[in-house]
Amino acid sequence: MKELLRRTLALGWGVIAITRETAEKMVDELVKKGEVGQEEAKDLVNELLERGKKAREEVQKIIREEMARALRELSLPSRDDLLRLEEKLDRLLQYKKEE
Repeated sequence: MKELLRRTLALGWGVIAITRETAEKMVDELVKKGEVGQEEAKDLVNELLERGKKAREEVQKIIREEMARALRELSLPSRDDLLRLEEKLDRLLQYKKEE
């Protein structure tokens, strides 16, 4: 049962959104059924939370990469491009005032 729980969470979005409270409730059920011991329960909760953290980080990485790719394809100016343009404009305005 506990291996099924691990595999199910590893394959689904559930592991991404799992909270400590949810993990503890799920593992407590396994303890009540005698499928997991108390010491193993603590380790299982921590493992589930760590997997969730890693899965969230991986999803965030993929989203950032895809957003960067999409922005490059749109040929939009970057923040640095806009800052350089703003600096040039400021210099031109300053030059114009001095004339």
